[in-house]
Amino acid sequence: MRSKPSKGFLAREHHRVLLTVHALVMISGLLACALVNRLYSPGRFWVQWVALAWGAVFLVHLGIFSRGTLATMGRKR
Repeated sequence: MRSKPSKGFLAREHHRVLLTVHALVMISGLLACALVNRLYSPGRFWVQWVALAWGAVFLVHLGIFSRGTLATMGRKR
């Protein structure tokens, strides 16, 4: 029996936590930007550009997460 988690499991868990935090920060930030957009410049809709940029960064982070997760899976041969 193992007494502690494997390095692969710890790496995947670390990536999962970072991705979850990034998603929560992104959602909170976009809500704040939408509120600022609505309150201070209701005639000009700009929050979609923030969402597009942040979404692109999130997809890059997701790609890094996927590569890191897949690299820890499988057995050594």
